[in-house]
Amino acid sequence: MAICIVDDSDKIRLLADFTRAEIIQLLCEHPMTEAQLSKELGLTRAAVGYHLNLLMKAQLIYLDRVEPEGHGILQKFYSPIAAFFIVDCGRIPNDVRRYFIQMQIMYLRGIFIAFQLHHRFFGISPATLEKLAVAMLKQLENTGRKHVKEGPVDNAETLKVKIYAEALESLTKQEEWYAVFKESKDFSPSG
Repeated sequence: MAICIVDDSDKIRLLADFTRAEIIQLLCEHPMTEAQLSKELGLTRAAVGYHLNLLMKAQLIYLDRVEPEGHGILQKFYSPIAAFFIVDCGRIPNDVRRYFIQMQIMYLRGIFIAFQLHHRFFGISPATLEKLAVAMLKQLENTGRKHVKEGPVDNAETLKVKIYAEALESLTKQEEWYAVFKESKDFSPSG
């Protein structure tokens, strides 16, 4: 599937880990083995195996295929169940809430950097940025739910950009956030 809305608090906790997030990101590019992931991430096979086991038990990844290697050893290739995982905002446990807010703040900074490159940066306070990050999490979930029934995608990154763009566009149409964005020179939401 293209998008998975994660609404189980234990699964959300699993996603609030840099290593597991990187494993899922790499697997979105193409199926990989434990050895390939270990090499790419600079971790031991045991460490990667630990994370793969957790992700498998949570049914966030699956065994894509098994191929014999030259020495008769079977290589297990893993893939994620979806190209894009979006967490259900109402189900984020308090102990990992900051992780998801900080991730959105980083994404929003990237957006504002793009604005600045076009000489349209308008400045934003840390408190407003955090509120916007929470609003973006909620809007990503709403936008993702519209696309959750879509089938497999060829390019996970293109899908993520599409969903983020739709979510941002929806936010800019909300009165509270339109006021923030309209301070930007020449800003006007499409539609």
